[in-house]
Amino acid sequence: MATTEFKPNATVNSNNNEQVKATKEFLAADKLARAANDASHHAKVALKDWKEEKYRLDNWKSIMSTAPVVLFSIIFVLVSIGEYYISKEIYREFSRKMPWLIAIVFFVAGVFVSEFLVYKIFKQKRDWKRFEIDRDPNNNNLTDDEKSNMIKKITNNFFIFGLILGILLVTAIGFLSYKRVQGELAANMRTSGFGIMDTMPMLLYVVEIITGAFVLYLLKEIGQIIKVKGLWKKFNKMTLLTHKLSTDAIKKYLDAEKLDYDPFNVPLTDNIHTTFYRNINKSVDNKEDYIQEPEEMEDVFNLLLIDENGNPLQRQINIITNYKFSLSGSTNNEGRLALRFEKTFPGDSVKNIFIRKTAEDKDYISINGNYDLDRDTVHKVIIK
Repeated sequence: MATTEFKPNATVNSNNNEQVKATKEFLAADKLARAANDASHHAKVALKDWKEEKYRLDNWKSIMSTAPVVLFSIIFVLVSIGEYYISKEIYREFSRKMPWLIAIVFFVAGVFVSEFLVYKIFKQKRDWKRFEIDRDPNNNNLTDDEKSNMIKKITNNFFIFGLILGILLVTAIGFLSYKRVQGELAANMRTSGFGIMDTMPMLLYVVEIITGAFVLYLLKEIGQIIKVKGLWKKFNKMTLLTHKLSTDAIKKYLDAEKLDYDPFNVPLTDNIHTTFYRNINKSVDNKEDYIQEPEEMEDVFNLLLIDENGNPLQRQINIITNYKFSLSGSTNNEGRLALRFEKTFPGDSVKNIFIRKTAEDKDYISINGNYDLDRDTVHKVIIK
C-alpha cells in the first residue's frame, strides 16, 4: 500500500474570471490536439501507401533486373534521333512545315508496337505482368492456372496485334520512301531507282520497335519512383506537423493549468489524451513509432482516504491522470474508493487528486503526485 501524507494548506478557492480564461485555453489546446491527430492520421495513411508502393517498386526492379531496360532504352533514343534525320524528307510528304510532328506520331506508334511485342520476347515482362495480376485484389478468386492462362492470352493477343501494326507501320514508311524516290527521279534529282540506302528508314524503324521494348515500363518505373518519394516526403511532413501541433497543444494546456481553472469541468476529448501520451512516451526521432495510435486498456485507481488518526474520510474525489483522463467518485464509509478506467493508455498514472467534502462544494484540496494505476495497489492518502 502506497502512503501519502498531506497537509491542509492546499485548500483552493475558485475564481470565476480565471476559470473562464482557463476554459478558453483548454478549448484552444483541444483544437490544436485535434489538428495534431488529423495530421497524424494523414501521416499514417502516407506511410501505409509508401510501404505498399515501395514494395511494389522493389519487386519491379527485382523482376526486371536481368532485362536490358536501360541499354535498350538508350539505343532506342539514339536510333529514333537518327531515324528522324534520315526520314525527315519522308515525313515532309505529310507536312512540309512540321515533319517532326509526323515523326512523333510514328515514334509513339512504334513505342506501343514495342509494348505489344515485348511480352512474347522477354520473360521478365511476363513475370512483371504476373506480379501486377497477383497484387490486384480483383483477381483473388483466380487460381494460379487461370492467372497463367490470362498471361498467355495477353501475350499472344498482344503479339499478333503488335506484329500486324508493326508491319503496317514499316510498310507505310517503305511506301513513303519509295514515293520520295519517285519524286526525286521525276525532278531529275537522282538517276538511280529505289536502292538499299532507301530502305534505311524502314530498317531503323524496325530497330526502333525492337529497342523500344522497355520504354513504357521505364516511364512507369520513373513515375513509381516519383510517387514513392512523394509519399515519403508527405509522411515526414505530416509527422513533423503532428509534433509541432502537439507541442503547441500541450503548451496551451499547461497555460490553462497555471490559471485558477475549475478541475471538475475541464473540456477535454481523446485528442488531448493521445497528444499527452505521444509527448510523454514517443520521440519524433522515430517517426514511424511516433504516429502510431496508443493501445487502449482498462485499469483501476484504488484510494484509501484517512485523517492523521487513521479515521476514514468520506469525500468527493476527482482525479486527472498524466494523459489527462479524468474520473470522479466518493469514498465509502471505510474511506475507500475504486475508480475504474474503461479506457486509458499504457503507463498512465494519476497526477492530480482533488478532494471536496461534497460534489457541490466550491472549495477543494489539491494533491499533485504520481500514483500508478494498478488494480492490486491501494494508495493511502492521509489528510492532516
